Amino acid sequence: MNRLLQIARKDFRDAARDRELYVAGALFLLLGLAIGYIVGGSPEQADGASVAFGSLAGLTFIGTLAAVALSQNQIVGKRSSGELRVLLSLPFSRRDVVYGSFFGRWALLATMSIVTLVVAAGLAFLRGAPVGVAPLLGAIVLASVLLGVFVSLAVGLSAGSENTARAAAGSFGIFIVVLFLWGELPGIVRYVLNGFSSPTGATPSWAKAWGHLQPIAALRNLSVDVFPDIAPALSAFANSIPESQPVYTEPWFGALVVLAWVVLPVTAGYLKLRGADL
Repeated sequence: MNRLLQIARKDFRDAARDRELYVAGALFLLLGLAIGYIVGGSPEQADGASVAFGSLAGLTFIGTLAAVALSQNQIVGKRSSGELRVLLSLPFSRRDVVYGSFFGRWALLATMSIVTLVVAAGLAFLRGAPVGVAPLLGAIVLASVLLGVFVSLAVGLSAGSENTARAAAGSFGIFIVVLFLWGELPGIVRYVLNGFSSPTGATPSWAKAWGHLQPIAALRNLSVDVFPDIAPALSAFANSIPESQPVYTEPWFGALVVLAWVVLPVTAGYLKLRGADL
């Protein structure tokens, strides 16, 4: 565990020399300033959750995009440059490198999301808008978990890829699928199974359940009862909850789905790297 934490700390410190970090950092800062300026511009219409809601909605897109951009080269980049062989010649295992890189990058993105929320809250408060502490803390938790999902996806693909081009294409491809195409996949499958013609009849249960296996929808389902004021900020990229509230929309089910999205991609990447010939 100590060696894993050493890799995580190294990854966090190395980020200061990464040019992409400055671009992502500027985007996070601009997002915070924009949310604070907009909410603070209409203090009479804002409530204590407005800053947290707007920041979480922005981080759902900008934050996850930054997570992919800053994580997709973490392992395969070390492999291509020879740094991975150097690390493995020291008392570090492949597990230490993969999971250490994952936790280091996750900590970095979580820190940047906190900066976004603090900047937004500070500017909105200075402009006279109310700012609630509890919604801000909730937004920090939800944003951090969501960023962990996309860091896991990108680091997992990076660990399982043999070249940087494949890792980048896979990471950004999954980002597009998860955010924009996830809900369309059942319709495509039904179209193909129906002989390349539009299916008729009611949408089957499996197709409805599929939409709630998406990590953003699962996180919204998990948190909607705990943070009712800010959880709907995730709904822009998630299927709505049916009025019947089937089992796959329950918070415990959402918790299992989110946990799987955080754990499985990086673990699959590690298992692929563990058996790879470097």
